[in-house]
Amino acid sequence: MTTSAAPKADSIMARLKAGTAAQHAVAESKPLEAALIQGSIGHAQYQKYLAQRWLIHRELENATDLALKSDSRLLSLQLPTLYQTQNLETDLAQLKTDLRSIQPLPGASHLIQEIHQAKPATLMGIYYVFEGSKNGARYISKSLAKAGQTALRYLDPHGEEQRPLWLKFRADMDAIDWTATEQDEMVQAAQATFDAISSLDDAIHAG
Repeated sequence: MTTSAAPKADSIMARLKAGTAAQHAVAESKPLEAALIQGSIGHAQYQKYLAQRWLIHRELENATDLALKSDSRLLSLQLPTLYQTQNLETDLAQLKTDLRSIQPLPGASHLIQEIHQAKPATLMGIYYVFEGSKNGARYISKSLAKAGQTALRYLDPHGEEQRPLWLKFRADMDAIDWTATEQDEMVQAAQATFDAISSLDDAIHAG
């Protein structure tokens, strides 16, 4: 199977892209995202941004560890190689953050609740959002690096391997025989993830 071909129109990845286009556009329009892209985000905001992501990824990866034991279809996605909790902890340690002091903002709390309630397949709708975001995050990391930021493991975890890994994830997702109900639930989970991230970005920017 080639990983360079575009997803078929009726594939789960195509459905996820089309079904979240509106929510994705809103998330990308947030002032915090603009500050990240421009490399102008303040130290405190960036620290809070990473801290909230840490809370989310910690719960997502704990849930994924359990899902891998109950749904063998997910094994082909090699999800542990994509985990971000350790990268976030490395960045937060560099920023001298006390992990015990981090409290979830409403957007993070809502998404964590979604994670706790998700079925194994439904979690893949959440992964779609975060794995897709890694493509743009590489550009953000370059802007922040120019501005002097060095805590960038979360934003650029794979380096030059990012594009091949994304294409592999896309192909592997499309190769799984998801049911119609699972596909619907994945799209709903991805929409909820974008909404939660938008809420979270607004709260971080305002704070």
